[in-house]
Amino acid sequence: MKTKTLFWAAMILMMAACTSHKEPQFNIKVNLANADGQTVYLQKGEQILDSAVIKNWDAEFNTPVRSDNEMYAVMLKQWRRPFSFFTDNKDIYLEGDAQNPNNIMVKGSPSQDRLNAFTESYNALESKLEADSTPQADADEILKMHCFDYVWENPKDPVAHYVLYRYKWAFGPCEIRTMIDNIHHADSTLTSGNLKLAEEYVEKLERVQAGQPIIDFTQNDANGNPVTLSKLAEGKLLLVDFWASWCPDCRKENPNVVAAYQKFHDKGFDILGVSFDTNKESWLAAIEKDGLTWTHVSDLQGWGNAAGALYSIAFIPQNALIKDGVIVARNLEGEELMKEIEVQLNK
Repeated sequence: MKTKTLFWAAMILMMAACTSHKEPQFNIKVNLANADGQTVYLQKGEQILDSAVIKNWDAEFNTPVRSDNEMYAVMLKQWRRPFSFFTDNKDIYLEGDAQNPNNIMVKGSPSQDRLNAFTESYNALESKLEADSTPQADADEILKMHCFDYVWENPKDPVAHYVLYRYKWAFGPCEIRTMIDNIHHADSTLTSGNLKLAEEYVEKLERVQAGQPIIDFTQNDANGNPVTLSKLAEGKLLLVDFWASWCPDCRKENPNVVAAYQKFHDKGFDILGVSFDTNKESWLAAIEKDGLTWTHVSDLQGWGNAAGALYSIAFIPQNALIKDGVIVARNLEGEELMKEIEVQLNK
């Protein structure tokens, strides 16, 4: 009898020990209007950690506490990109409308509060510049410096690292390097997921600047036929144009690209359109409507386009002008594009 009592006492102690060593977790509650029945995915970087079906607007994730302060994201299939947020390993609440993912609110994370404050200041500044009819080039520079100042003044804050990576498209390689160096100068041991992504991005960006050899790739055209960049570019001046049917700025620039093609095609100029579309019908309809009569390719992976990743495409439209296997210019528009094509064809 005594032996049995001791046995059960030991079992109870062991069970209590297991319970006390249960992995600590925090809770992510999601409340999204217009999303009932849809699956919401919880991600960390490109990795899907969990999924849940939204019922009565609600879904919930229990997530292990981590030693770092990395960002998480939620994703619905119809969104072009995930919605990222900080958790600080605390219970948090996400609320918004599935049809307007940019305006989802996050409560419970001090880091996210700082990011929200920065985003509000950025949006307010952008609205003021628009109300003041500030020339677009000047407005872009002011907004860029707003981001630069935040990163420069908060080098140890992971939120600043996110701002650096999130707005990387506004900066050239030298500017990004300067901000990264300042972060490491503040604390050489600092690391974060977004800082690492920024470092990887600038390394790739430096690899595809003017004067660098092209990075070759092959993608299929609308008929499933493979098109290889280096083969298409043989013996000609070629513009690699990254765009998408859903991109307003791309569609606005398309008439300038068409004009360049019509003026210089017979003189040895050609274009390869690389689409960031996911819907084939929309892609082909935009090609026809805008009169884009050159070669087009896409892997229909949206922002995950493999060729776009090779060329560090963080926004569209972007382009690369190549000649004799070398990138001779980047991101030309309008009259600037016309002038550079003429210069290169006459060399």
